[in-house]
Amino acid sequence: MMSEIYCAGIQFMSWTIILALGSGSLKSGFPHVTAELKETGKTFAKFPASLPPAPEVEELHRRWKVLCNALKPGSAASRIKLKSPGVTTNFSEDTPEEIYPNLYKHMREWLASDEFCKKIELNLRTYIGNISESFKIFLENDNSQLWELPWDAWALREVYANCEIILTSCEYGTITRARNAVPVVRFSEGRILCVFGNSQGIDIKKDRRTIEKLLGDRCELNFLKEPTAEKLYEELFDEKGWQVLFFAGHSNSDWNAANGLLYINQNPDNNTITVEELKSGLKQAISNGLQLLIFNSCSSLGIATDIVAEGLHLPSIIVMRAPLPDPIAHDFVKSLFEYLALGDPLFLAVRKAKNDLLSWEPRFPGASGIPMLCQHPTFDEFILPRWKAENPVNPPFSEAQAGDRPNHGNFMIPTQLMQRASISLAVVAIGYPLIGPHLGAVINTFGMEKHRNNQFLIAKVSYNLAASLDPTNGYYFYNLSLLCDQINEDECAEQAMKQAVWRGLPEAYAQLAKSLIVKNKPQAALKVIGLCLEQTEFDGVKSACLKNRGWLRFNDNQYDSAEADLRTAISLNTKTPEAQCLLAKVLEAKGKPQESLKHWAETIKSGEARIPEQDECIQIAKQRLQKIGNSP
Repeated sequence: MMSEIYCAGIQFMSWTIILALGSGSLKSGFPHVTAELKETGKTFAKFPASLPPAPEVEELHRRWKVLCNALKPGSAASRIKLKSPGVTTNFSEDTPEEIYPNLYKHMREWLASDEFCKKIELNLRTYIGNISESFKIFLENDNSQLWELPWDAWALREVYANCEIILTSCEYGTITRARNAVPVVRFSEGRILCVFGNSQGIDIKKDRRTIEKLLGDRCELNFLKEPTAEKLYEELFDEKGWQVLFFAGHSNSDWNAANGLLYINQNPDNNTITVEELKSGLKQAISNGLQLLIFNSCSSLGIATDIVAEGLHLPSIIVMRAPLPDPIAHDFVKSLFEYLALGDPLFLAVRKAKNDLLSWEPRFPGASGIPMLCQHPTFDEFILPRWKAENPVNPPFSEAQAGDRPNHGNFMIPTQLMQRASISLAVVAIGYPLIGPHLGAVINTFGMEKHRNNQFLIAKVSYNLAASLDPTNGYYFYNLSLLCDQINEDECAEQAMKQAVWRGLPEAYAQLAKSLIVKNKPQAALKVIGLCLEQTEFDGVKSACLKNRGWLRFNDNQYDSAEADLRTAISLNTKTPEAQCLLAKVLEAKGKPQESLKHWAETIKSGEARIPEQDECIQIAKQRLQKIGNSP
């Protein structure tokens, strides 16, 4: 079902694609493939096609699995060892490093076959013309061996950066809801059960530190270290329920990606558990609000297939389709929770976290394709609950947002209800200070929806109304400033941002400093940057402010100082394309063009073309990489 998704104040109107392979096999091909394009839960278009036999894909995948299973750790063994960087290796065809690129290449060619590409891919590209569209592709099939293939090789996924391929069963129920039904509030919301099983040879303490840092103030966390089966059952039957169950440790599946096994402790006996044994506990947890299972453990695909086989209708499961080295598994968890903490819906957080693993590909080919999201198309999107803070809503667009600044939530309300009730409730709320802040948050969210849809007048009125209801909340002034800047009302933008700064909103310091730099007011910008660095405790905001100071110093030809600020900014937040772009320029100005190449590449990797400043940097980076990279 396509639904309205609110992500850090941004609304995504998602398409949904159901790609059903039908009956068939890699040996014989798939003669009855269909792609169903849905919008607002209704079929918009449907395209029939076929896929030819792919014996090369089958053979290469078999050989890759044999090697992966040879490297797979047992319950008491360490994980795969990584190749040391800088070491030249003569690959043979019997190594994963050689086989996986060939598998990926043949998979991509198979999905580019005429009958499939012309009838499905090209039609989808025609209907979804905007490459920045956010949507899901559900791969519908019950053959677990097909789930193991590198579907990320499909060229369509590469073109659309905000889509993700999600595995799903052919059988799933349709959820029907009464129109305008009030959402049920569950006690499980924001509760995460973290189970750390047998960790011999791997460092799962990193996962715990990451979860505590990113979600400790947002969620209620409960950690179970090497529990017995009885203790795990007890927690699954917890009356309040859990929204997320996270498992880290060792796991295993058989050759057919079935019969998944979790190693829950290191006791001599009773140290493993299967989905069948967990069935009653998982059923109870699901009825109490469990929405997401994450298995950050090797070859855990069998867990997902077993859950489907047991008829457990869990909305979302993240598993690993092959063994994964410990550092890469940790990096995936870190990135996944970072994006979820920023308010991204689950499918987009998974896509971005997998993209972050691309840097591992030279040392571990296929690393980015090993994490897999399994989900039912009929379930609503998973989003973490809002931050536990007085200010309930985050601004829609913020350059400091990519750091570890808390995201103040995701609040949804039907538009028609908002339109009918906002003015009358506002009059009442002004007289009741306890009501005003809550209604201000609702009206601000309504304004962000209209802002996203380019209904600027309604958005501006909404932000002003929200600010009058809760004048201590800097976010509403911040949103107003961004809107005024977008419609070229400079005075409004500057005054609203100053109001946000005076209310102590850290993001506002970075944004105001940036505005002052653009307006050639360096001294005023330096003053604001100084306040930012003094008053904020969040690395993402510090990074944005240091980037701005590096920008000022670059403009003043203070290259050494600029380089120091920009390197510190990047160390605080690696996903900052503007800082990477500026540092590359600084290095070029210092006569170090070859050293700048790394930062031009990072600019392209982390930049988003939909943001004008970043798009400009991306275009410059492409030119520089071509020019400098080709020079002797």
